Order: sequence, then C-alpha cells, then structure tokens
Amino acid sequence: MRKIRNGIVFFFGFVVFLTTVGAGAAEPEHQFVKFTITTNKTGDRRMFVGAEGKIKGAINPNINVKEWDVVEITLINGDDLHHHIAIPDFYIMSEVVSEKGKKTTITFVPFKKGEFVYYCLLEGHRAHGMEGKLIVSSR
Repeated sequence: MRKIRNGIVFFFGFVVFLTTVGAGAAEPEHQFVKFTITTNKTGDRRMFVGAEGKIKGAINPNINVKEWDVVEITLINGDDLHHHIAIPDFYIMSEVVSEKGKKTTITFVPFKKGEFVYYCLLEGHRAHGMEGKLIVSSR
C-alpha cells in the first residue's frame, strides 16, 4: 500500500514538473492608470478638459492606455450643466453629475485594442463637441 501511495505522489509530482518546464515568464502585471477630466462650456460648445498629468489642459483629450490595464477615469463637473461619461464599446456609463464641483468615477478594464470614443450624451452635449478618444494599445 505504501509503494502505491508513493508511486501516486511521484506521478503527480512529475506531471506538475512537466507542465512547468518550458513555461515562459509571467505576463507583466497590469497597470492601474488614473485620469481626471473636468467639464467646460463656451457658448454652445461643450467639452471635456484634462485636469492633471499628461492630459492637463487638453480639450477632449486622447486617453492612452494598454489592453487589460485597470483604468480609472474621474469626471468633475466644471460648470452648471448635467454631465456624465459613456464608453459604449466597453459597456460603461457613469452616473450623472449635476452640480458644479461634483464628481463621478468609472473603473474598467479595456479588453480589446483600438480607438474608441467616449462622450457625454446628455442634452445633445456630444453633438456640441463633448467627445474624445480612448486609445487602447497592446501590451
């Protein structure tokens, strides 16, 4: 009985060894990336404005991320209109921020690469220019 048990343990240990031999290095860890954008209006024009980092001051900034990163976008209402942010290609839509200074945050993982739009679809804001690009590149 002892020989059988030792043989079983050896067999499973050998199987584990074979499955790990030749295994490559682990994928690099996915990054956690954060962006903050505010809303603004000039006459009939509506826009997102980068609030910090590489996108600071950019109007309707391109948001560049890597596929499978964890992405957090905070939207701060910078005017007296209702706003939100939607990224339909990733099934994302934030809560509405309806007062100046209020904020909402979306967190998601972009699971495909390419160029995708983000926008506010409230009260015709997208038609008035409130649209930017989310650019997802491979790792």
